[in-house]
Amino acid sequence: MSAMLDTMIPGDADFPAASAIGLHDALTTHDRFAAPYAAITALLPDGFDALSAKDKEAALTDLERQSPAEFNALTVGAYSLYYTHPQVAAVIEALTGHTARPPQPAGHPLEPFDPAMVAVPAARGPLYRPTPEAKDV
Repeated sequence: MSAMLDTMIPGDADFPAASAIGLHDALTTHDRFAAPYAAITALLPDGFDALSAKDKEAALTDLERQSPAEFNALTVGAYSLYYTHPQVAAVIEALTGHTARPPQPAGHPLEPFDPAMVAVPAARGPLYRPTPEAKDV
């Protein structure tokens, strides 16, 4: 399945290919993305690995038309896991000079908060009707 992932994310002189960072293993073990990955890989034509680059792209385009929801979920998973991989994040940092870490849990530096900004809405009463489920009756 590395051939499929490398067709989607081939890499270049700076960025590693999908197979170089173990994207296959990450997708197969992920709670959210394992099912769409398995669904799309099950639909790959026999001999996919031996196809030319152009034919691989055409085969993936056909799969996208056949199973748009699963293919979209696979695309979201592949790119999410790829761009959050430490090796890819390091490339992003080197090329841009900006940190490529998620904003949580460390967060990003923010200006000091001014509570006066929310004084008017904070002074209002609740804008909802309490329900027994919320335990604020």
